[in-house]
Amino acid sequence: MQILFNYQNINFIQEELWVRWKNPLSSLFLCIQCPEHCTKQETDSSRNELWTICRAAYEQYQLEILKDEKLYNRYTNDFISYHLPVFSKVEEVVRNHFRNIFCLYELLTTRKDLVEKYFTRAAFEVEDFNEMLYSFNHFDCKVTKSKILASFNENQIRLVTQFANELNLFIYRVDEKTIDGFFRCNLDNGLIVTNMANILPLLYELSRQKMIPYNWVSLLADNKLLIPQKTMKSSTRMAISSRLTELKNSVVDFPGKAYINLVKQLKEMI
Repeated sequence: MQILFNYQNINFIQEELWVRWKNPLSSLFLCIQCPEHCTKQETDSSRNELWTICRAAYEQYQLEILKDEKLYNRYTNDFISYHLPVFSKVEEVVRNHFRNIFCLYELLTTRKDLVEKYFTRAAFEVEDFNEMLYSFNHFDCKVTKSKILASFNENQIRLVTQFANELNLFIYRVDEKTIDGFFRCNLDNGLIVTNMANILPLLYELSRQKMIPYNWVSLLADNKLLIPQKTMKSSTRMAISSRLTELKNSVVDFPGKAYINLVKQLKEMI
């Protein structure tokens, strides 16, 4: 996939790369022949660098997360590693660059709420950037752990129940009341699973589409909702996480078209 970046001086940078390639003693941003002019140019550009890389992060998010559905941590690491190098002999520029990069890295990794709020917008302009940055610098993120998996409507519950029985996700047929109790974490006894490899893809895709909370594995374990037929013991957090990792690494198209289509239908029912 080709990633597009919205750098204002892209033509200038391309020309400078050609010049520096022929003259390796100079850097991308520092011109030895005219230090005063280029130093000022560096200082001016560094003031807007955080906005520039945030804008680039927004565009890459639109392409990789929203369109290509790339894993978020891969998007973050790829973006930061690509933008980490700096080509300058001016100490202030180098310091500002690293400060901006680490600022963005902290934003992407600790304030996903802000990222989703602003990077999912149809447009991301300077006003959006300033508003996001102010919130990042002045307000803490208060994360409330959910106590239930989901509160689905009747049509959604009916569809999941039908899907579960058709694929024999559990050793016994389940009714809509049971499935509703499962997602509300309100079952007297956990459901006996025929194979964890059949139920985890569904829950993973629901999580990926933000239809169940980020702490869904903990909710399953703490409420003893799943009992593998093989062990007849409630599955623990470690067991669920390990099995999920194993499936991700071994199944080529994980979670699978059937689960993706089901969750897509569930989202359309909201």
